[in-house]
Amino acid sequence: MRPLRLRGRPFGRLLLLAITATTFAVFFVAASSGNLTGSTFESTDGNLVKSTGTDWCNAVNGSGVCTSTAPHLVQGQDKAPGNGDDSFANGTKQDDAVPSIGNGGIPNKGDLDRFYVANEFVGGKNFVYLGFELLPVPNASASVHTGFEFNQNACDPVTHVGCSANNVTPARKAGDILVVYDLEGGGNPSLSFRRWVLSGSCEVSQDTAPCWGPKQSLSSSVADGSLDAGASGTTDPINPSAPRTIGQFRFGEAAINLTDSNILSGCAALGSVYTVSRSSGDSGTATMKDFIAPQKVNINNCGTIIAKKVTDPSPDTTSTSFSFTAGGGLTPTSFSLKNGETKTYSGVNPGSGYTLAESVPTGWDLTSATCDDGSPVTNIDVSAGETVTCTFTNKARGTIKIKKVTDPSSDTTTSFSFTAGGLSPSTFSLHNGDTQTFSNLVPGNGYSVSEDSKTGWDLTSSSCDDGSPLSAIDVGPGETVTCTFNNRQRGSVSIHKQDDAGNPLQGAVFELYTDNAPVGGNPPHGAEDTATGQTCTTNASGDCTISNVVPGPYWIVETTTPTGYDSAADKSISVTAGQNTSVTLSDPRKFRIIVVVCQQGTNDSLHASSVTVDGVTKTSLASGGGGTLSDSDVCGLGGARYSDKHAGDHPNADVNIP
Repeated sequence: MRPLRLRGRPFGRLLLLAITATTFAVFFVAASSGNLTGSTFESTDGNLVKSTGTDWCNAVNGSGVCTSTAPHLVQGQDKAPGNGDDSFANGTKQDDAVPSIGNGGIPNKGDLDRFYVANEFVGGKNFVYLGFELLPVPNASASVHTGFEFNQNACDPVTHVGCSANNVTPARKAGDILVVYDLEGGGNPSLSFRRWVLSGSCEVSQDTAPCWGPKQSLSSSVADGSLDAGASGTTDPINPSAPRTIGQFRFGEAAINLTDSNILSGCAALGSVYTVSRSSGDSGTATMKDFIAPQKVNINNCGTIIAKKVTDPSPDTTSTSFSFTAGGGLTPTSFSLKNGETKTYSGVNPGSGYTLAESVPTGWDLTSATCDDGSPVTNIDVSAGETVTCTFTNKARGTIKIKKVTDPSSDTTTSFSFTAGGLSPSTFSLHNGDTQTFSNLVPGNGYSVSEDSKTGWDLTSSSCDDGSPLSAIDVGPGETVTCTFNNRQRGSVSIHKQDDAGNPLQGAVFELYTDNAPVGGNPPHGAEDTATGQTCTTNASGDCTISNVVPGPYWIVETTTPTGYDSAADKSISVTAGQNTSVTLSDPRKFRIIVVVCQQGTNDSLHASSVTVDGVTKTSLASGGGGTLSDSDVCGLGGARYSDKHAGDHPNADVNIP
């Protein structure tokens, strides 16, 4: 036997037992070309390729090979006929809990070759489709006795988990299903089923439980079937070895509504199937002959509920775990999920009353909790075979951080006051390097922060790292917005005024001029430079200070100079944040020119004359004008002496001697 499984999924345990009589005519009879109510599967046409609905094969390629099969198709392939073929031995009957396994000895007319099982939900109804093929024989008849056994257990051929003592067939459990197809000499097949029971009545009255319980016939409203009766047989386009010709009366099929027939009710699952032929008709005492080894299937009547977690933002960099509780009989009753994770409840009994609830952690808001079938999460309604996904979406709250930076950064004592809108606290203070954090904020743009003005400081910049304006800070889900306020401290200029001898000068007035581009250069300041209006006047010590100066380049200009002194040259300086700039400026003393004219003689005498210096004409001392000094003493002073000059005008010296 060469088992081959197509598009099948294990779920629970399903076993299919086929029982074929010595007459070995397949029990499906070509009844009509209609379909079972509620299904589009063509179970009464006696072939494998769809016509107008669906079938075992729904599309073939140019080589006649199937490219699209029935839903959840599972295929079992028998071993080659002969002594190596699987078979039951020692007169095994259907009620034997552990069938005896042998090899060969199978009558040709009842030698199974392949079986198919498919299943689907249509309109909330659970349908199973059964098909089988017998090896071709001459003069085949329309008499067949075959059964499919569906078990909850599945026998693992390696570990033997789920196996009966023969390590081939599954260990039977209460509720396993045996479907029997009987056809004798043509007509419509008789379709029936039994359940494996651990107590109570058996189909075979002389047997005792555990056994197959009483036969329950399947009416045409919940089951139908057919047998290929065409003289040329039919074609199987499903690999392996496709396409294959199946002889007349050697392919049969059926469809069963598991829901309306009550074969499956509540949450019931079948995970394995095998098929068997037997020696006579619808009799539980008939000897079982050939079988095709069990294959895993996924046939169940249960619902599924999935809880799904979605966060905004996604991915969630905090990897937050969200706690849930489940009610209505879901187990476990509590679990946790992170973004992108799901919790699946399989095997849920169809019905309503199931609940899911989330405990919202701090820093998050539950923005939606919906199920994809429209059920409220407080009363989830699951149908047979339905998967309901309930998604819980959480939006992370945001954070705003207000950061204070000063220039100079060495300042740690100045406190800056702030006012916040939409935030708590609404007022706060920061020193350089401090941060005020507002956590657990609902995402939005209704937040604002402003700084109060501070004497001696300038707010040079204020911005948020996400580009939000400070008047409407926009915080996204899970976002941290940092808004930085940069303040620069004003400086001062200290001026010491002295003369060229180092003596302090009082009364000198200085003004700062902003040094506009081009900056610097030699004095004096340029016409482009502008007066700031910030001035100071030196005291008796020659000192004065200009405070509260915005850092930058300036010229110090002396606007009022003490009498008897020349003004100091303009001074270019640079004021830095929080620093005092000290400068010393010198005013040179002025000079006095004294001109005396002496008349030469034994004793020189002063002679009043007209003297002009820088356009100003004055009269020099006359005789006796020297005060306590005699004329001869005055005239005897050294210096610039010019002798033997005549009376009259001396224009080259601006001296006129009368």
